[in-house]
Amino acid sequence: MNPLKLRLEECSAFGILVLNYLEKNPQTNMSQLARDVNISRAGLGWICRKESNPDERTANRIARIIGVDLTEVARLVHENKIEKLARRSALEYATKFSKDSVHIVIPQEDAIAGLNAIVQAFHTVTRSVPEIEKPTDSRFTNKLMKL
Repeated sequence: MNPLKLRLEECSAFGILVLNYLEKNPQTNMSQLARDVNISRAGLGWICRKESNPDERTANRIARIIGVDLTEVARLVHENKIEKLARRSALEYATKFSKDSVHIVIPQEDAIAGLNAIVQAFHTVTRSVPEIEKPTDSRFTNKLMKL
């Protein structure tokens, strides 16, 4: 049974991670996990969908609760953002400063240029790290290069 009442094809990789946790831990249901994370049940369902992503604080709380590496969760969330960008012609940027929120649509070309700059910066700062010790994620890099 799918505790989030979502079809797998509606879920991001992050959402599938949450679904797998709930399936493997039948003593915890969606409402319980949402309470532990300090969000609503509907909010948990929404951030598990491909159209959405958890904010960093929520993603970190969920990672700790379900016992998943924070780096893995961050990677999954960012991959979903890249996949959303690839499906649309623009990247939606939303943030909150104190009580005011800002929502801006960033053109796809600018978003891709920014993501490419991040990848370039990553490779620049890791040049001095021995190859065997370098953090890599070829899937992330490959997705960026395909955009």
